[in-house]
Amino acid sequence: MYTRQLPARGDSAASSSGYSAQGGYPGYSAHSNLAAYGPNPGFAGPVTYIYQPIVPTNTAAIVGMVLSLFGAMTSIVPVGIAGIVLGHIARKQIRQRGERGDAMALTALWVGYLGTAFWVIFWGLYIGVIVLAIMAGIAAEATTY
Repeated sequence: MYTRQLPARGDSAASSSGYSAQGGYPGYSAHSNLAAYGPNPGFAGPVTYIYQPIVPTNTAAIVGMVLSLFGAMTSIVPVGIAGIVLGHIARKQIRQRGERGDAMALTALWVGYLGTAFWVIFWGLYIGVIVLAIMAGIAAEATTY
């Protein structure tokens, strides 16, 4: 909050412009004896700090996010599925208990679904290519005899 320092004398030019009679900006005093202007009426006393407890973060959200990230990076599909399950459990607990960690639970769901889908498609195509290569090899071998 900004306050304006009014001049001690009744200078109407100084009070209308907002600057002190000695020059300078409002709120700045070039005088060394500030007690001559009187007490500060805006001072209410010492400041009291009230510390409120922080709401805990949901543990299932943290574990679900870590498992989903680990599953997406290592291609271990069951770990990604576990991250998805924990993400859903965490979102339900966060709504019921009022805890923090909803963004981590959403991260667990998004990364878990996308990572699991990517790796299932990757391994399906990989195994499909290998099966096709084996079948082509058997067919080529059968025609040579």
